[in-house]
Amino acid sequence: MNRFLPILVISLCLVGVTIGALVIGEALVDLDSDEQIHVFAARKTLCESLAIEYAILAAAGQQAVLDGAMRALVAHDSDIQSMAIQVVGGERLVVVGDHDRYWVEPPGRQSTVTHMQVPIHKASSPWARLQISFKPLHPSLGETWLTGAWPRFVAVVAVLTFIGTLVLMTRALRYLDPSEVIPPRVKGALDSLTDSVVLVDRSGSIVLANEAFCRLAHQPLSSILGRPLSRFSWAPDPDGPSSVVLVYPWERAVECKTLQEGVRLGFCIPAGTLHTLSVTSMPIFEGGDVVRGILVSCHDVTDVDRAKAQLRDAVTKLEQSQSNVVAKNEQLEQANNALTQEVEERTRIQAEREELNRQLLERSRSVGMAEVASTVLHNVGNVLNSVNISIDVAMRALKRVPIDDIAVLASLLRQHRHELVHYLSEDAQGKQIPSYLTILAESVTENQALVESELVGLSRNVDHIRQVVDRQVHLARSERTMWEPVRFRNVMEQALAIHRPTLDQRGFEIVERYDKDLEGFCDRHQVLQILVNLISNAQKAMETLPDKPHRLTLQVGVATDRPGFVRFEIIDTGVGIVSEHLPRLFTQGFTTRPDGHGIGLHSAMLAAKNLGGTLQAHSDGLGQGATFVLDLPVTPVEVPV
Repeated sequence: MNRFLPILVISLCLVGVTIGALVIGEALVDLDSDEQIHVFAARKTLCESLAIEYAILAAAGQQAVLDGAMRALVAHDSDIQSMAIQVVGGERLVVVGDHDRYWVEPPGRQSTVTHMQVPIHKASSPWARLQISFKPLHPSLGETWLTGAWPRFVAVVAVLTFIGTLVLMTRALRYLDPSEVIPPRVKGALDSLTDSVVLVDRSGSIVLANEAFCRLAHQPLSSILGRPLSRFSWAPDPDGPSSVVLVYPWERAVECKTLQEGVRLGFCIPAGTLHTLSVTSMPIFEGGDVVRGILVSCHDVTDVDRAKAQLRDAVTKLEQSQSNVVAKNEQLEQANNALTQEVEERTRIQAEREELNRQLLERSRSVGMAEVASTVLHNVGNVLNSVNISIDVAMRALKRVPIDDIAVLASLLRQHRHELVHYLSEDAQGKQIPSYLTILAESVTENQALVESELVGLSRNVDHIRQVVDRQVHLARSERTMWEPVRFRNVMEQALAIHRPTLDQRGFEIVERYDKDLEGFCDRHQVLQILVNLISNAQKAMETLPDKPHRLTLQVGVATDRPGFVRFEIIDTGVGIVSEHLPRLFTQGFTTRPDGHGIGLHSAMLAAKNLGGTLQAHSDGLGQGATFVLDLPVTPVEVPV
């Protein structure tokens, strides 16, 4: 059942209090007592007058007239249910209506509001009694609520009270400072964050902000609360197209009811400096799918963008250096041709050649060091995404441990330590402690298992990072490949585990088809490095088409067309590869992504070649997905250096 909004709940409670006060006041004052007295007197007077009239008619022997008069009275007066003239010591002389059903002999033969009886005399002696049964003063509950004045009065008061309270609470809560009701430890945790965090309501007005956002806006918290977040100096992404229309992610989060992650916006501080912020807007739901507010987190990426620009400049210079090396090689070939033709100038040309060789060696060493560094950074970056997710999951699990509840339980047990048995078995609050401790233990155990699992994965990923660095160092030192017995399925599962949290978060379907018993020898961490790169590229290719469902298929089995080889296949349903790009796909520096550097596939191809295998790619075109096939020998193969 959906919970009511707090304002609506408070308004309904005040309406209930008002109605209760009216009912209690009515009970204390007893408004019905005067009405009963007047009705009793009027009915008694009517019965006495009728008794005199009916006595005259009975004495005159006009029974037919008497019967007609009584029936006319019952038909005319809706309050009368039945009438009868009961002869003393005899039968009823005249009966009108269902008198046996409605008539009840009053105690002591004293008339009541609903049952009246008056004696009829003949010759100064009692002869008969006139009995009249009236309807009750208070009608049925349904009639009371439909026609009674008192219920209508209560309903009007309830409606007016509800409307007034709702308007008053809405206006009052609009000006309240919610930061005053935030626990100090929660507010301290928010203020300790380096990222700017803002909590806004459905209309986009600021409800809460941490100190980082106040410093960014150069305004105190008191002047920020209640202001629309969109009223600050926002601008489109400085690095994006100039024609892009500015759309606020928190407003889109309210409309779409989905997380808006990593939206880049410009923010102008009062000093005039433009900062680039990565804005993440997370909707806060209440009652199922009702958006209560938006948690907006702003990460300043100005320095990161500046560092990326510097890195791009460095890569450009590196490419220019490579072009210079190629040019020097061409000059060297020309010098060799000239040396063949001009023997007399051999000494001079030899000296020039040695000088060129020295320069080439220095530049090649610089290029090699840069390539090793780029490969290490690329491969480590693929694993760090999984490391960050594991750390985030572990931190969230640790935050869910109800430490405060444990302290409260300890305080309660300490207060009742002298009567602990009675408190736990008899007291209503104490009897709930054992069952709550059981629930608490289950929660702590579950969180511990989750943290343990994430830490194991984190340890495995960190070990892979270490191995990536070691392998690059070994490669730089020209050492031999480290072969070890492995089960190839386990290598694919370990590579998938590094990316599984992100794939599950994106909602991608994962299909695994492994030959469980396929074993052999390989360099585990070089193969793992290749598979991590391929799965990372498949994930990014599917993220490029967010509006369609995606499936990632991983297969490990024997290469039927290549005896003695094991085949790893990574199949995605992403953006695909155009045919003219396939020949250049594994070339260093070639990439089709705006944020790519052309390092991953090139290093993966070199690693596969170093292991005596091959890496190939297939695609039917744009939007048709892609398939990467890695073939490796089951037994070690000597590869010439």
